[in-house]
Amino acid sequence: MSRVQSCACGLACFLALLLAASLAPAPARAAEQLGVVVLHEKGESPDRHIAETVRLLRNVGFLVDVPEMPWSRRRGFDASFQQALVEIGLAVGELRAKGATQVALVGHGLGANAALAFAATRAGVFALVALAPSHDPLLQREVFVADLRKAREMLTSGRGAERSAFMDVRQGKDYDLSTTAEIYLSYSDPDGAAVMPRSAAALNPPVPLLWVVGSNDSLARLGRSYAFAKAPEHRSSRFEEVQADHLGVPAEAARLVVLWLKELVLKPAAK
Repeated sequence: MSRVQSCACGLACFLALLLAASLAPAPARAAEQLGVVVLHEKGESPDRHIAETVRLLRNVGFLVDVPEMPWSRRRGFDASFQQALVEIGLAVGELRAKGATQVALVGHGLGANAALAFAATRAGVFALVALAPSHDPLLQREVFVADLRKAREMLTSGRGAERSAFMDVRQGKDYDLSTTAEIYLSYSDPDGAAVMPRSAAALNPPVPLLWVVGSNDSLARLGRSYAFAKAPEHRSSRFEEVQADHLGVPAEAARLVVLWLKELVLKPAAK
């Protein structure tokens, strides 16, 4: 073997060992245990696009809960945005019952939106990870103005619990969503709880926030200023871009997410 080949081999081995060490289980620190609630995207399920993120989080020793949210393909928006936040709280409670002393939230798409809203209205969130955050009523109000008017009229006339078809958007494409007027408005009202810039601004006290966008995701055009920059500053917060489309962001960012959370656990940063 030549000297060049030997050096190349040595470097490759070193990098492999470095990566393996970085993803090894985190040593216990003063009996602390991080729990992580991972929230999937709209129209998806807990075992699809976030699976790699979940796998790596468990591999490093974190307690992980992956609830099926009301917006999954199977459930089809069977509960309001506010009820979804309650369900996130139940998942947080289950992790604490299993021994988690701190709980972080990791969300993809609408799951990231809900994670932000939860942390903005509930205390005790250790850290937030927003992967390709999406579904913001402020961005949809011009397109869906007729459906918003229809839902409000149904609510006013006492038909808020009646099921009907409403226009929604998923991964940049419009589709007909069958749900009740009450539930539709809870997710799509520009004055409601699912507005991401408002949720980000309401994080008090400041929470470490990792915001990851995909270079091939149309929502990446919003950049830092739309919502990330609205959050109170925290020295551990980061805005990152990865080479992926909307659905590919969780898998592409999985190692980044794990390393960022692991660093927070081992060396909690001051605000």
